Amino acid sequence: MSSSKPLDNFPFVRSRSVEEVREAMARVYAKPLLVPVRGIAELDATINRCHLPHTALLFSSYGVAVELDYPTTKFFSLLVPLRGSGEMSCGRTEVALPPGTSAVASAGVSHKANYGADYQHLILQIDADVLTSKLASMTAAAINEPLRIAPQANVKHPAAQMLQQYIPLLADTLSAADPPFPTWWIEQTEQLLMTLLLFGYRHNYSHLIEQDAPNAAPWHVRRAEEYIEANADRALSLEELADLTGVSAFSLFSSFRKYRGYSPWAFHAQMRLKRGLASR
Repeated sequence: MSSSKPLDNFPFVRSRSVEEVREAMARVYAKPLLVPVRGIAELDATINRCHLPHTALLFSSYGVAVELDYPTTKFFSLLVPLRGSGEMSCGRTEVALPPGTSAVASAGVSHKANYGADYQHLILQIDADVLTSKLASMTAAAINEPLRIAPQANVKHPAAQMLQQYIPLLADTLSAADPPFPTWWIEQTEQLLMTLLLFGYRHNYSHLIEQDAPNAAPWHVRRAEEYIEANADRALSLEELADLTGVSAFSLFSSFRKYRGYSPWAFHAQMRLKRGLASR
């Protein structure tokens, strides 16, 4: 097998056995019904998995056309196709999976997938409880019903576009690195991933985000930057910055993109590099 696949430094399973792949997936994700199509008896499977405290990034390819039927999980899974063709269905919703698109399988919802023999993708997994807590923190609302994210992305939403572009870049970063990773980097990366997913994808609490106040004024952005610079030696949350500036987390995040062209986390990384803190 090629050694140039994403996340090859985090091997999870390499196997031609259908049952071995199913058992490996069951240990950390879910045990799907996995069936090679057209009577093929063996796979040529490569699954790599980098696990962070609340998220994981996977690369997978099966080498043959397969059908999968996933039971419910405790993860939200964002699929980012890299090559080939595939499709996913959640209930009555069917989503095509060509490169340049993405799709979400919500926690607590079973889904099915069909992948062509040349299909490869990255999968971002996010713990459902942590993502729900993030939503509650950002909106200051009670989350009484389970969070459900629409399977198909709003491809025109800037946050959805950012996340779809960022996932392959994150895979490249992880592929060139060895753990342990700096604690501040892990925390900021997971914050960014969750924020972009909640901001850029439709879900049953999107109305709490859409009723947000207008973008924060540049003064609030400057105040947040001053605070980030003064506290560059530690991890910061978007909620902490929002409390400091007196605007919502979503407004502040959006205003950084509008007025600065980068996220609060990108500015934080710049300040750490400036102070020689990047490796800590």
